Amino acid sequence: EEAADYINEHFVSVKVDREERPDVDAVYMNAVQLMTGRGGWPLNCVALPDGRPVFGGTYFPRTTFIERLQSIVNIKDNNIQKLEQYAAQLSEGVASTDLLVAPIEGLAKDAAGFVWSKSERNKFGAEIDAKVDNWRRSWDRDKGLSKGAPKFPIPTNLDFLLHYGTVRDDKDALAQVKLTLDNMARGGIYDQAGGGFARYSTDADWKIPHFEKMLYDNGQLLTTYSNAFRVFSEERYKDVALGIIDFINQELDDPSGGFRSALDADSDGVEGKYYVWDEDELALALTPEDLKIALTAYDIHGKSYWEHNNSVLMRWESDENLADAVGLSAQEFRDRLNIINKVLSNYRDGKNALGKKSHVPRIKPGLDDKVLISWTALTVSGLCDAYRTFGNEEHLNRAAKALDFILKTARKTDGSLFHVYHEKDGAHINAFLEDYAFTIAACIDMYEATFHPKWLIEARELTLISFDKFYDTKTGAFWYTSNEEKELFAKKQENDDSVIPSSNSTMADNLFRLGRYDSKFNWIEYSDRMLLSAWENSNNIRRSTNWAQVLLKRTLPFYEVAISEGIPEKMNNTRKKIDLKYYPQIILAGGIDLPGQPEFLKGKYPSSNTDKLSTRFFICQEGSCKLPVESLIEVNNLLKVGHRD
Repeated sequence: EEAADYINEHFVSVKVDREERPDVDAVYMNAVQLMTGRGGWPLNCVALPDGRPVFGGTYFPRTTFIERLQSIVNIKDNNIQKLEQYAAQLSEGVASTDLLVAPIEGLAKDAAGFVWSKSERNKFGAEIDAKVDNWRRSWDRDKGLSKGAPKFPIPTNLDFLLHYGTVRDDKDALAQVKLTLDNMARGGIYDQAGGGFARYSTDADWKIPHFEKMLYDNGQLLTTYSNAFRVFSEERYKDVALGIIDFINQELDDPSGGFRSALDADSDGVEGKYYVWDEDELALALTPEDLKIALTAYDIHGKSYWEHNNSVLMRWESDENLADAVGLSAQEFRDRLNIINKVLSNYRDGKNALGKKSHVPRIKPGLDDKVLISWTALTVSGLCDAYRTFGNEEHLNRAAKALDFILKTARKTDGSLFHVYHEKDGAHINAFLEDYAFTIAACIDMYEATFHPKWLIEARELTLISFDKFYDTKTGAFWYTSNEEKELFAKKQENDDSVIPSSNSTMADNLFRLGRYDSKFNWIEYSDRMLLSAWENSNNIRRSTNWAQVLLKRTLPFYEVAISEGIPEKMNNTRKKIDLKYYPQIILAGGIDLPGQPEFLKGKYPSSNTDKLSTRFFICQEGSCKLPVESLIEVNNLLKVGHRD
């Protein structure tokens, strides 16, 4: 109360939702990092009336906070010039950090844009190898990803290593991905009963999570586990991917068609209360036979013990070892454990094993029910990848419903996007670059999953709007906020890949993919300019892994693959067969001759009754195509990507 009274007397308090206004959060977080050397939340800043910060930090003890505020008031009353000078210097520092300036100079050019010679490809490829080798030294060879705690599942890191390990035939990188995904799937960070991942693990074992469950983590990890299934053929990865979808559909589905943002960590005022178990509760929920399996599988009151007689659900051994311990085959064990997990999910929601109401449910964690366009778009991409991997039409239909919501409900009459939607307020707040970047990516992903050109038409239109509202010709990159917005004290780009890929690296990938689809070499040139500058300034590959994936596409063979087939059902089945393998170095196209189809499909549609009865594959690079082949074996041979020359 003392602190509140002082603040109300001397300051104007403004509370900002960092998810609704990520631009505000970004500039003030940057300022605090420059002032203190670290950041975090809760974020507190003191600013001048024009918004320029002069003091900030995260958590302060009450007495310390009041003393700091008193000092600022004293300086303001007696030496305002000092505050003004500091504010000017700090604002300049914020504006100049993480700034991508993409020079026109770079690789040689011809009419088709930048020319990546063999020596240049090898040079950049060697740089990727060196940065990965440096990263290897900090890998956690026991639990996965990097050493230390807390342990965050960083999807962009895992996606890059899966991509890199596949195209470079790096078995060590692939083993690290597998180790990480296995430990995450068995860990307390994954909700074994209800599906979905928590925000992070507080320890190095993936055991005790911060129990908050975010849409953006799960939407991205859906892609990661789906693609990993294609590489490793591990059934447990399919179980995890489908568990993520169940969680999203049951807990984050919004009637609008989008997806809600998050579930809180606590319920009834206690963190993790909804998710943890003691043996007595397990005995009430399960049959004696299933209880024995659950106690063994999850080592209740053993390694999985947490606090207050409660344990998390975590498997400390492989499925094979646990199956041996309970006298089942590995598949029988997984099937039985899936049933047990479903029973436990029902039980905590007040239902019996048959899903009928039977007792008082646990109090659920609070729901953040706003729909963020960027996070919904990330989840659309995840659902597309799940559909292409597992073939469930329901996943594709849900992705299409969510993308339709973005392109209709969360859109203005001029075609531009909003950033957030809520059933009470409707769509509001002008979109940021991340909303456009992830929605464009989702549209491209939907095209590859359906071959319907309407999705590419939308991707192209949103790209043009992005150039109009966000692109800066001086820096050769995109600003995070549009040119229609009232400027904050500093204008920022978003270039670091973190728990979510940066909006500029995503735009670079979008421009590359669309450029290859449509032979728009100027779009590829825009992508290359951003990529070269970002890579030059990349000191830590862990914060550049989405950029690194784009660079892999530029340094190793990348193909446009067209399926020519006159019977739609047969074409769909053919595409599904291609999708059984993980091909990170291709874009895929097909379908009938409709407006909006990719430029490189021209001349490849079936032109006769004979053509319509046969399936032909065109493997192209930058518009130059090999002779068509007619078997998937030939396609697989042509698409093998190994070491550089």
